[in-house]
Amino acid sequence: MVQPIQDQQVYRHVGYVMNGREDVAHRVGPFLKSAIAMGEPVVIACPDPMASALAAALGSDQDVHVVPAEPIGHRPPDALAAIADLVDRDLPGDGRRLNLVTGPGRQDAGSSWLQFEALLNHVLADRPVDHLCLMTAVEATDTAAMARATHPWLLTDAGLVPSPDYRAPEELLREVQRAGEPDPLEATEPTLALVDLDDMRVLRRALNRVLAQSALSPDAAQDFVLAIDEVTANAAEHGIPPVDVRLWCTPERLLCAITDHGACFDDPLVGYGPAHGDMAVGGMGLWLARRSVDSLTASPADEFGDGCTVRLVVNA
Repeated sequence: MVQPIQDQQVYRHVGYVMNGREDVAHRVGPFLKSAIAMGEPVVIACPDPMASALAAALGSDQDVHVVPAEPIGHRPPDALAAIADLVDRDLPGDGRRLNLVTGPGRQDAGSSWLQFEALLNHVLADRPVDHLCLMTAVEATDTAAMARATHPWLLTDAGLVPSPDYRAPEELLREVQRAGEPDPLEATEPTLALVDLDDMRVLRRALNRVLAQSALSPDAAQDFVLAIDEVTANAAEHGIPPVDVRLWCTPERLLCAITDHGACFDDPLVGYGPAHGDMAVGGMGLWLARRSVDSLTASPADEFGDGCTVRLVVNA
C-alpha cells in the first residue's frame, strides 16, 4: 500500500533494484496501478523494451503516458536539467501528484550516477512527484547500497518502505568530493601557472593558447575556458587576493586549480540552483561552470583551513 506523503516531503524519490524483467508486472505494475486508482497520472520515461513492458503491465489507461527516454548526459547538471524539464512539462497542475518512472539508468557511471541520484532530492524537493527509479545490478558496483543511500524510499516485497541507509545529498557529495582531494596531478609540474592573477584577459589568452594544443575539441576547450573564467572571476570578486590559477593537461584529462585566500564555501549543493529556480548570488556562474566540466569541487587551500581551492576537471 502506498504510504501517505508527509507535508515536508513533497518530492518522493523511490528506488527499486530489479532482479529481472518479470519484476515489472509483479512488483512495479501494482505500485503504479495504486496511483492510477487514485486518479494520478503516470509518465513512463524508460528506454525500450522496458517502456513497452511497463505499459503492457499497466494496460490502456488515459492517465498512462509513455514519453521518449531522452539520453541523460554524463554531467549531473545536464541530467538534472533534463529531468526537471520533464517533470515541469508533465505536472498536472490541478493538485494531483505526478508519478514518474525512469531507468534503468547508468549505474556504471560510478560517482557521477551517485551524485545525480542524490541531487534529485535537492533539485526536485518542491515538486509534487512520486519518482520511481528502476535500476539493474551492475558488475563491480553495489547497486543496492547506492540505491539505499540516494533514495529516501525503497520498493520492496513489503511495499513502499523508508530506506534505512538514506543519506542527505550534501553529506554524500562532500564524501565524494573529499575522496578525490588532492588530485594526483597536483604533485606534478603544471602545464600553465598564473600566480597573483590581476587581468582576466591574460588568463583567457593563456588558456586558449594552451588548450589549442590539448586533447579537447575546440568546443570543449571553449566550455572549459568559460568555466575557468567564471570561477576565477568569482574568486577575484568574493575571495581575498592573490588569486592563482594552475592548469594540468594530459591526454586523458585536464585539471584546473584556482586558489584564493578567502573563506572556502562548504556547500556542495551550491551552483545547482538554476535547475529549480534558485538564482542566489554566485549560483548562476557556478551553474554555468558545472555544466561545462565533468567535476567541480571546492576545499580549503591548506591543512589549516585557510584559503579556498576550486578544482575543475574535464575528461578528454
